[in-house]
Amino acid sequence: MALVAVIGVTVAVTVSVTSDDDGGSEPTGNTFGLASADDKGPVNVITEDPTCAAWAPINDTFAAVQKRGWNERDPALPAAAWTPAQRTQYDEVAHAARDAADQAVALIKVTPHRVMRELYEQFVAYARAYSDAVPEYIPDDDHLARVFTSTGAALVYVCAAIEYDAAAARAPLVDSTAPPSVLAPLTNPSDPERFLLDPDPVCEKWNRVLTQFNTDTKDWQALDSGISASNWNPAQRAVVDAVVPVMTEFADKIEDLGRSTSNPVFQDLAVLSAQYRRAYAAALPTYTPADSYLTSVSRHAASAIYEACKAAGA
Repeated sequence: MALVAVIGVTVAVTVSVTSDDDGGSEPTGNTFGLASADDKGPVNVITEDPTCAAWAPINDTFAAVQKRGWNERDPALPAAAWTPAQRTQYDEVAHAARDAADQAVALIKVTPHRVMRELYEQFVAYARAYSDAVPEYIPDDDHLARVFTSTGAALVYVCAAIEYDAAAARAPLVDSTAPPSVLAPLTNPSDPERFLLDPDPVCEKWNRVLTQFNTDTKDWQALDSGISASNWNPAQRAVVDAVVPVMTEFADKIEDLGRSTSNPVFQDLAVLSAQYRRAYAAALPTYTPADSYLTSVSRHAASAIYEACKAAGA
């Protein structure tokens, strides 16, 4: 997996656990064989996960289909205006999205991390929703695609940060955060639901904070992620020094927003984005190219929420 070219941000052994605890499990105590059923703690930087090896070929196969023209689509063009070639592109992606979603169901069961399970669940739910929408596609349906591409990318970069040791190297630099105030009930992994079917009151503030962060970090976005801190010139070092407090403040803001919603998946993805942003900010004084995976996790987790809000009409 190649290192990303740009440092910046722009607005992708089964264990069966049973418990009768409350805090998110169904009243029946059915854990659906989820290895993460007892994960009720805080979301933090993930340093290992057994699903990464399986996720890579699923993602790569799906991405290859997207690159047959769909990735250059005009999302403003409704299905009624597609040429036969464009309809073929959309149909191929819809079929591939459903295949990838079906394969990801097994990973929902195996990951021991609640937030990884939620990323897989939302990838599955939004990939299927987009596939269902393709025959009568309208421009607003593109937000469904952007959720599954964002959650899929977040999973890729969580795994890349693990593989290239950025997660293990930087996790100790970040304080653990509080456990969630609300937990989603455990559900059948074969049929996960979208986490935002209706607009959340927090969506407007979330979108505004992300837009402001994008504006405030333009100079940082222009830096080359392939250059380590030891090779920065004085101008590059000055840009990085200036952006660190901006990033830490942003992380605090998005965590606070996430915790202000009653939506448990929204909350977990917000805290995930905040923790990986903090890890990246803490890494910057001794930055190496592998640390770019940390900011990519943060970016795509935040984007998944943004696009889900748009898909829900917010």
